[in-house]
Amino acid sequence: MLPIQFPDNSSNMRYEYHRVREGPNYFISYYKNSSQLHYDPKNCWRTLGTAKFTDTGKTLKEWCLLMYDQYSIPQMEKWGSNDELGTPDTSFASEAMTEQEEPHENTKMVT
Repeated sequence: MLPIQFPDNSSNMRYEYHRVREGPNYFISYYKNSSQLHYDPKNCWRTLGTAKFTDTGKTLKEWCLLMYDQYSIPQMEKWGSNDELGTPDTSFASEAMTEQEEPHENTKMVT
């Protein structure tokens, strides 16, 4: 789908909201010769640094929250409440961490 552009984009600052069919929607920010992908609207707004307190920064915050509320929250509700818990971690590392083994049990003291 086409990205939704922030209305006050300029040549030095550009923000886009991308809606996708699979996976979470996301923001892309282009600011100070850097581009970043954000899932959280507040992190997108925080890329401005101290400029977030200007009129454009406040407008960006409102736009980010509007896009998130309008498109992301209904998408998350459609997924269901079971996804909030996430999938269980079944990796080897998580199994190894559950074993409560004392590190000093297998050592011998040399005198």
